[in-house]
Amino acid sequence: MWLYICISCIKQRCSSNPSFPSKMCISSRLKSSLPIAGTVIPRPVAAGEGPSDVIDLTSANFGAETQKAGLLLVQFFAPWCGHCKALAPHYEEAATALKEKNITLGKVDCVDQADLCSENDIQGYPTLKIYRKGKPTAYRGSRQADGIISYMTKQSLPAVSTVASENLGEFKVADKVVVLAYATSTEEAPIPAFSSVAETYRDDYLFGLTTDEAAIKAAGVTPPAIVLYKKFDEGRNDFPSEKIASADVASLADWIRSNAIPH
Repeated sequence: MWLYICISCIKQRCSSNPSFPSKMCISSRLKSSLPIAGTVIPRPVAAGEGPSDVIDLTSANFGAETQKAGLLLVQFFAPWCGHCKALAPHYEEAATALKEKNITLGKVDCVDQADLCSENDIQGYPTLKIYRKGKPTAYRGSRQADGIISYMTKQSLPAVSTVASENLGEFKVADKVVVLAYATSTEEAPIPAFSSVAETYRDDYLFGLTTDEAAIKAAGVTPPAIVLYKKFDEGRNDFPSEKIASADVASLADWIRSNAIPH
């Protein structure tokens, strides 16, 4: 916030109106020490203010920062946007709290970085996106400090839960749609592709993985296998066994989306 002082205006008011508060009138002793008209005087930093924990992102550092951060939340904003101004203190508070958990919050000024915002398909302000190793997903949490902290903390947890025979039955019905992979190892195809899909759709569906022989036997499947459990329609869909070994990210994602809606 800046303060503009017009000395001549105050002098004129003092001389023309004797009732004008005397404290506002400028003595000859002080006139020489005050700034001339239009001088900008910076506002003193208030107690408790300090360096921001929100990093400023530009076209020069955006790629590097989004690639190196394990988990990065980015706010794309415009300085004139009222909603952005309302979000700012909550965003700052969340950034400070999440810093301890190695979760970074950044921001992009879309007036100053118009090309960068266009490249990231920003249509309105503020827009929040989560980046994992450069890959963006939509932020769908609250815009209050506590909500941001809670949502991003959950996002930092594994996208794929480890399942064993002891919790298999409970896990299969833990959400409306549960996608569970059965494998002999975490490196077996198509588990790497399955994990990538889970990262993308972690907000939409619950994903699990088991290499527990007892769990695999209880499920009645031959690994590798992927089963979608759901609380509607037939209740279960199995990925075609003849295609499982060659399944990639695209085919898995298409299959999950197709079977995760009521028919």
